[in-house]
Amino acid sequence: MTAQWGIAALLAIAAPAATEDPVPSLAAWHGTWTGEGTAFGKAAIATLVIKPAPDSDATALAYRLAVPGTTPIEYAAEAICRVDAKGRVRGNWTDNRGRTRPIGGRVAGSEWHNHWGSADIEIGRSTYVLETPDRMVVTDSVLQDDGSWCVFATLRFRRTA
Repeated sequence: MTAQWGIAALLAIAAPAATEDPVPSLAAWHGTWTGEGTAFGKAAIATLVIKPAPDSDATALAYRLAVPGTTPIEYAAEAICRVDAKGRVRGNWTDNRGRTRPIGGRVAGSEWHNHWGSADIEIGRSTYVLETPDRMVVTDSVLQDDGSWCVFATLRFRRTA
């Protein structure tokens, strides 16, 4: 019996160490992106700059959306997000209307999902899907009173830098 335990111990020591999964991050999304699509039922254009936040391990986002028309929509927002070792995303989103919303989400593979807002104002979700390293689709939805999600924007982005 002792010899079997000794062999098992030697085999365990000699076995190659299991490769660890890389720590989740938002690095694959870093860059300058330009997008086109629809927002609020109209043609829209957008820019999105995603980069490391200065002096921290966080990621900074700067988003600009323009919906031309008789009543044009100009929306801008900035966010700071952090990803933990389990791929959970936490942060805050502040827009040009003076609202700050908490962000909670998850990053896994080529998908980054965020839920934002609060029940007293609105709850939404944004999904960032990398189709290729230089192509991304962003879909934004808001939670309805009946529990369903209503998509209000879908934009296809191309990395420009």
